[in-house]
Amino acid sequence: MKTITQLIRFFVYSNVFIACCALSLTLETFYLLKLPASLNWFLLLTFLCTLFVYSLHYYSKTHHEGAGRIGWNYENRKLIKAIILLSLFFIAGGVAWHYKAIFFPDGAFSIRNFIWFVIVPFVSLAYSHRLNPWSKKSLRQIGWLKLFSLSFVWSFTTVLLPVIMWTDASKSDPVLISILFTQRFIFMMALCVLFNIKDAEEDKREGIRTYAAIYGPNKILQIGKWLFLILNLITGYLLLFYFNLSGSFYWIAVLIPVLLIFYSFQYFKPTIETAWFVFRYDGLMIVKALLLIFAIIITR
Repeated sequence: MKTITQLIRFFVYSNVFIACCALSLTLETFYLLKLPASLNWFLLLTFLCTLFVYSLHYYSKTHHEGAGRIGWNYENRKLIKAIILLSLFFIAGGVAWHYKAIFFPDGAFSIRNFIWFVIVPFVSLAYSHRLNPWSKKSLRQIGWLKLFSLSFVWSFTTVLLPVIMWTDASKSDPVLISILFTQRFIFMMALCVLFNIKDAEEDKREGIRTYAAIYGPNKILQIGKWLFLILNLITGYLLLFYFNLSGSFYWIAVLIPVLLIFYSFQYFKPTIETAWFVFRYDGLMIVKALLLIFAIIITR
């Protein structure tokens, strides 16, 4: 058990796990929207950019010895620094290798793709770092933005951005894209609420007014489990209906994550070690994506 715990700590605290979560959700989008193999470079950059952003976030906030994740990061600062540099190196290499597909998709320079390549990293980094010209705070330090900004960035980068980067995006049905984005946004918001509840006391000390910090974890848990059950059921049904996903495998693939979210609120365990907490709750992203991908593969 000790060895397993050490492996989980490494997998989670090195941020490889969260990068796998982002990759899984993006892959789910590829399967649902039938995006072409010519966009596979986006999958690579999704993994690498997530690894870079999260590693930089935890490296910048770890300046002293401590317990849990802070302690592990402090003891392994050289490793985290190496991951930051290596991920940045491979991001640059990936962009250089696929620069024609990214910036010259139709043979001419795409100013649209270039702009998105600037905006998305800026917003992602602004969540943890003070890059906002209108505020001295990062987005996570603005209570009402902490929840919505993170949910939006995850949903945007794993659903909308690959479609935007697709030269034949006009072939995609905007209704399908909107349904998938909304379903992903609600799902991600539920997970973000769980993490806000865990961070409620820390947010109070730092003056970050999240809903959990203002109203208390218990109240948010009671409201959240029913609110997200209803919202996830609605968006899950819309996904099945509009994507014409009929059959028991699809219903099971959509329903299981909805029930797991409800279970996570009902039997919330904030006291478990951070590595296991992240593995348990963020891992729902991988479960959700793989279930639907599996259903698509065996059905088609």
